[in-house]
Amino acid sequence: MKRIVFLMLIGSVAIIPLTAQAPPGWMVRADNSTSASDPDAPGDIKFVARRSGFRATDPRAAVFWNPANTITGDYSLKGTFTLLEPSNHTNYYGLVFGGSQLDGPAQQYVYFLVAQDGTWLVKRRDGDETTQTVLPKTASNAVRKPDASGQSVNALEVRVTAASIEFIVNGTVVNRWSGAARAVRTQGTYGIRVNHFLDVQIDGLAASAASEPETRSTSNGPDVETVALTGTAGATLSPVAFVLNPQSDSDPETVVVARTLSQPIEPNRLITVFGKKATFDSGMVTARLSPDLATKYRGRPSVLATAVLSQTMVDLTKPLPPPATVEEDTLDGLMKRIAPAFAALRQAIDAQNADTVRQQAAILAQTFTEVEALWAAKSKSDATTWARNARLQAEVILRDGASNQAAPVRAALGALGQQCQSCHAMYREQFANGAFRIKNSR
Repeated sequence: MKRIVFLMLIGSVAIIPLTAQAPPGWMVRADNSTSASDPDAPGDIKFVARRSGFRATDPRAAVFWNPANTITGDYSLKGTFTLLEPSNHTNYYGLVFGGSQLDGPAQQYVYFLVAQDGTWLVKRRDGDETTQTVLPKTASNAVRKPDASGQSVNALEVRVTAASIEFIVNGTVVNRWSGAARAVRTQGTYGIRVNHFLDVQIDGLAASAASEPETRSTSNGPDVETVALTGTAGATLSPVAFVLNPQSDSDPETVVVARTLSQPIEPNRLITVFGKKATFDSGMVTARLSPDLATKYRGRPSVLATAVLSQTMVDLTKPLPPPATVEEDTLDGLMKRIAPAFAALRQAIDAQNADTVRQQAAILAQTFTEVEALWAAKSKSDATTWARNARLQAEVILRDGASNQAAPVRAALGALGQQCQSCHAMYREQFANGAFRIKNSR
């Protein structure tokens, strides 16, 4: 008998079968791509017991967990990940921790991932539609790349204490995140995340109470320590500096200095800061304050911020978009029609629902006709061609979907996605607040 696992999707609930070898008690939640420029692969997610661990074969990104696997307090979470073959483009895989409500719309978790290009990152999910990069994609010699056989083995560890979180790859601390417990939830369910187009073996997944600190090497020397603080904003000291109010009476005020801020920090609003500890008297800090303020705040803790997140999770160290032109508003509206139609089309093809396939393909064909006209009016021949090709592929799906011709329909869907990917790479630019603008439009 096949195990049935509930899979909550944005705006819908789906039920998928897992293979007979699925580990007892384990659950899976797909994180389906809604991007026509980076679509999922066809086929079903497979998560099976293999040797002493598990094997995840993912045409779609997914999170795997056993509700019995929870951990609190100070702990160490470990797992060894073997990439069995390279992906056709860079995709990430690794550990999930601090999870709650993983099977519902209020899902939350933190994930520490590596990729075949030798990079790692840390992200946080808060609900179905919100993900936040808390430690950005970073190259490290500690992350092993695929060898001549196409495989790579990376032992990952997350070590949580009241003072910090250490992120460790193959015994090397790639980041020590001081104060992180203030910024993210670390207690709760743990598990695995494997993104789409990946085939990964996972061994030794386990969490245990943290023992005495171990001696480990660091990949970046003393700069490896990252501070994460959440609190309300206090006084503004300059266009790029402000005070973060203390969490308690025993905590001091912290002076936060960024290289740039896209807008003023609103007082008494919740702010999350990521950055490096700094000596207040260093030139980087004092140069951004007037002499009298430098004197006033001398001796206070300070942070050189790499990210300053507003209450709505917008990184204020990144530029905000300029006002949208009429063309950009029009294109944005078209893209908002394409994304859900593409996602619904992919699901309908998987379910062999010919009526829905035809319906969504018709929406895409009409929308790409409008996109083609927009780019033609701007005399962008390459974008016009990509839009035309996408329209033609949608028409193939519309024609062959009526007879459930699976092979040409899937091939056309993949080709359509490639046209979108080419156009996005050339002409779509996303800003920190999630808004898009046309590259080179000004």
